[in-house]
Amino acid sequence: MELSGRKILVVGLGRTGVETVRFLLKRGAVVTASDISPIEKLQKVVTELEGMGATIESGEHRLETFLWADMLVLSPGVPFGLPTVKEAIKRGIEVISEIELASRFIKKPIIGITGSNGKTTTSTIIAQILEASGKSVFLGANIGTPLVQIAEKDDKYDLLVLELSSFQLQGTSAFKPFIGTILNISPNHLDHHENIGEYIESKMKLFSNQTYNEWAIYNADDNLIKEHLFKIKSKKIPFGETAIEGGVFFDGTYIRFRDELYDLTKMKLIGKHNIENAMAAIASTRILECDPRLIEETIINFNPLPHRIEFVRELKGVKYYNDSKSTSPGATLRALECFKSPIILIAGGKDKGGGHEILKDTLRERVKLLVLFGESKFRIEKDLGKEVETVIAFSLEGAIEKAFKDSKKEDTVLFSPACSSFDMFSSYEERGRRFKEIVQNL
Repeated sequence: MELSGRKILVVGLGRTGVETVRFLLKRGAVVTASDISPIEKLQKVVTELEGMGATIESGEHRLETFLWADMLVLSPGVPFGLPTVKEAIKRGIEVISEIELASRFIKKPIIGITGSNGKTTTSTIIAQILEASGKSVFLGANIGTPLVQIAEKDDKYDLLVLELSSFQLQGTSAFKPFIGTILNISPNHLDHHENIGEYIESKMKLFSNQTYNEWAIYNADDNLIKEHLFKIKSKKIPFGETAIEGGVFFDGTYIRFRDELYDLTKMKLIGKHNIENAMAAIASTRILECDPRLIEETIINFNPLPHRIEFVRELKGVKYYNDSKSTSPGATLRALECFKSPIILIAGGKDKGGGHEILKDTLRERVKLLVLFGESKFRIEKDLGKEVETVIAFSLEGAIEKAFKDSKKEDTVLFSPACSSFDMFSSYEERGRRFKEIVQNL
């Protein structure tokens, strides 16, 4: 792909956007970057990029800037529904994601992992198995390093393991992973996508350009995925709780694949959803001929990632868990399923669209008290307040204090917000760290 002299607009100047601007400038493109943040927040970045030859637009997205470009590259989280983006598409301007741009300069095989939940854990497990097998692996995209940072520099790797969000996949047109893995689909990011249909279509674009030379690994227990299987033209490996010929399945005790048996009873990860993540990792790495016993050992010894059903402490017989990464009702449902009642659930934050009805049955069965805080507290109370005793708090500290006062020996206090963090915190990591800090000081 020739970039020299092309007029390219990069939308969004987070880490990925900045790396994209650098990449394009080094290859001779004429680059403008647009970000709605005020110039004061971007000053350091602006100084560097303008020094390299970029033009920076801050504080607004001007339509004339978007229509000036031959191509738009959207940073993760920038919605296709922006009026300026929609007008550019209407005028025939190509609009892509950083993943699509970078992949056009990548030569090494890609393993792409998507899903509403479990992407980071599964991607990291796969990368660790491959590294234990002696492979040189790049792990990045939606986590860690943007893919564009290694575009045209991927020769030092044997394989690229990419965690891929719906935003990144929505902007693809030619992207084609050697192995594509989809873990699950539940309503998410409806504050960015126009509807659930657009969200699902974005996820399924992982497989759009695959042929019979590539592989698709999918959750056979997920009805939304099964409805879209007809779109997949590559070789398929299902995983789930039912034995399907050629698939990976969990028999209640062991994971089975072909004539292989995987005993993960000593696995540090907890929950049915992590069994699913393990099955996806097994399928992905067996395609690449990794040793079954090495795969089993790596999964058993894999340490849970921070903010994902993370045990914090036990106080007076009550266990506290930090699940700040659960930013959607679907993720919180999976967390609740890991525990038996009685649970005190702390939830709330910035709403991402969609409802909370998916939680009703599990709340009734397992939760003794629902403590709500954050911007979405009253909406969640309206959706779920009739299912379980509910109290309102006006800060995370207040929510934890209410949970502490109402807890009894053998209770579990689970912080699983079902919402994003951006009403009070800069990230789910900051929110999770604050939860742990407060709990440790009880």
